[in-house]
Amino acid sequence: MTGSNKRWVINGGKAAVVLAALAGLSACGASSEPTQAAAPSESAAQSQSPAESTGDSTGESSAPDSAAGAPDCTAGDIEATLTEQPQRREGDTRMALLHLKNVSGHVCHVDGSPVIALVNAADETVDVPTKDVPQPGAALPIDLNPDGGAFAGIKWTICGKDADDCPTGNTIKVGLEKGGPLVPATLEGFPDPERSGITVKSLQVGTIQPSNQGVVAW
Repeated sequence: MTGSNKRWVINGGKAAVVLAALAGLSACGASSEPTQAAAPSESAAQSQSPAESTGDSTGESSAPDSAAGAPDCTAGDIEATLTEQPQRREGDTRMALLHLKNVSGHVCHVDGSPVIALVNAADETVDVPTKDVPQPGAALPIDLNPDGGAFAGIKWTICGKDADDCPTGNTIKVGLEKGGPLVPATLEGFPDPERSGITVKSLQVGTIQPSNQGVVAW
């Protein structure tokens, strides 16, 4: 090796030593400064917020309210049977037990008093003075299961069918809301429909109850 080459290696070695020393000083200077904590990533922040992860800023469940009531029964949901009560005849007064059966296949709600209409052979509603009465007590809201039943009592005054002021018909229809649809009731113990012998001078309609106990005792 020539002399010039030896000087290059020695000088190169000194340069390397100087560079290493400078690098060490730079590292010491950096370590003396306070270290800042890294900010959490966006994904980590989202994972720490249950409300945001569900898309609901309130944190409340968006599930439907399970306590919602059953829909109201319609006339098409029920089967109505009216049974005249011979033991409740007093002079011109008659009484019948109304049985409302849920034939809809789903749970539905009944409340208040049923609608009772006298109907003639021409399928026309005959005007009868009618009054809803709180008998045998206040109405009890009822959710009717499929094939479940509810009850009400009706009381009416008969009249001579030949009289001009005597409303006469051959059947009775039942509904669940005034002005709403009606369905024909099955009549038990009533005059023969073919003779249009049902007379109703005035009518009282009781409240819907979950049991037939006491429903026709007023």
